[in-house]
Amino acid sequence: MLVQSDPRPHRLRVGLYDLVDGRLSQREKVELDIRDARTTVNLQDADLALLNDDDLTYAKSRLDERSLASVERALSSLEPLPRALVWSSLWNATRDGELSVARYLAIVAAHAPVEENIGLLSGVLANAAYAVGHFTPDEDRSAQRTAWLDTTWNALTNAEAGSDAQLSWARAFAAASAYDDSRAVQVRAMLDGDVPAGLTVDPDLRWTLLSALTTTGHAAFDDVETELERDDTASGRTAALCALAARPVEAVRLTAWHQAWEDRALSNDHLSAIIAGVRAGGRRDLISELDNEYFARIAPAWHDRSIELARRLVLGLFPASDDLGLVDNWLSSNEDAPAALRRLVIEQRDHLARDLRVRTAQASPSD
Repeated sequence: MLVQSDPRPHRLRVGLYDLVDGRLSQREKVELDIRDARTTVNLQDADLALLNDDDLTYAKSRLDERSLASVERALSSLEPLPRALVWSSLWNATRDGELSVARYLAIVAAHAPVEENIGLLSGVLANAAYAVGHFTPDEDRSAQRTAWLDTTWNALTNAEAGSDAQLSWARAFAAASAYDDSRAVQVRAMLDGDVPAGLTVDPDLRWTLLSALTTTGHAAFDDVETELERDDTASGRTAALCALAARPVEAVRLTAWHQAWEDRALSNDHLSAIIAGVRAGGRRDLISELDNEYFARIAPAWHDRSIELARRLVLGLFPASDDLGLVDNWLSSNEDAPAALRRLVIEQRDHLARDLRVRTAQASPSD
């Protein structure tokens, strides 16, 4: 039985795959025309039933339990297009709260390190990091951050020397190190020149590594100044602002938060850098006292600042709070606010609502 949540006509192919000797191989494809909410189909038994194989239509598809078990074992053995469709299906199920974050991350840890398509790999790494930060319940997040950091480190050290995949894993490792300091020694070693063979640590990667250390308290003002002497460029000065704002001291974060709103001399890039520092490492505990003030500031900022600067403030400093109370109160109390501002706030509310909904779903995952 094929079920559509939003019925409309589709022409699609269902790929039937067998799992043999640890590899998924396609046995046949079945072409279907569907239009109703429920369509009875007769498909032969298969280890993986891939809806919309060949990507003929626009649709979010789900994998049944048998298919999930098969891709957990052998996702990497699929050809590029069906592999991409499976990765997409897994991510959509995760962000909809139907596949547990832990299971999704386990599949990433098993198969992303051997993903050959750099476009797919980049997307999977971004999605995995997002899942850890946004969808993992509070009580599990620390352990998942450590596990994700270990995944990135192990994949980095085993990646082909000089490959695009090696660089992607290095960037993922540097980003993950801002949320967990258990690999701070390795981060410092990379800055000192001890890197996996073939990896080029360019200025951008160096700043990401250093920012991870400042975020977790393993680097200080002097380290940033030293790095700035090494890379005294426009991009280096911007990165230094982020690294300094990211220091895990409440007074530093609060000062940077106010600077973002009040320093009219900040360029677009410098404002974004300071906002990134304020949010670095997911340290809500250092800035949560300012949640109410955010909602008091957004309308005046929208009126007084350029559209682009105001947009960066509204989006970048939106509070990742534990409920929707503050944002719902602002929306109900500011129905006459500019439509563009309300649209941004509503979009951020929707993102927060999804985060909270998916976290709640982890308590009793469907898989």
